[in-house]
Amino acid sequence: MDRTLRNMRHRIGPRMWIWAALSVQLFGLVFDAVWHGLLNPDFKAETVAQMVTHLSTVHLVIYIGVLSVLVSTAWALVHQIRRSKIGGVALPVAFAGALVSAGGEIWHAYTHLQLSTHSGPIAGITAVFGLLVVVTALWLAGYHERRGAADDVYEQRLT
Repeated sequence: MDRTLRNMRHRIGPRMWIWAALSVQLFGLVFDAVWHGLLNPDFKAETVAQMVTHLSTVHLVIYIGVLSVLVSTAWALVHQIRRSKIGGVALPVAFAGALVSAGGEIWHAYTHLQLSTHSGPIAGITAVFGLLVVVTALWLAGYHERRGAADDVYEQRLT
């Protein structure tokens, strides 16, 4: 294998995937806010088919981000567990936050598909709260500065 590619694979571990997934989710939230707030402030789906189209286009990036955060935090947590060492609470808390975020987005989509907007804001806030839990857990654990335990396991498997 080419040395450059091998070195690049060593640097891309669970920690980087989690931050990349969080970036996608955040981008999706910003895109959604701009779309609804600036570009189409009066949008209202009249039918379920229109709402499905709306959710599968405008909200798609959020859903990809939420799913990516859930998968990447689960992946990192599994690597931590496989090490059979207690690796702190950052990854379990981050995974719990990802579950809260996914649950909030599912709830949000469900209420939209019912063509109801009453609980939509609460569901959306729940999803954002989950995102903030993930970011805070990783930040406090130092996942923004140094490699975490899951990255070390990932590197050991590559060598």
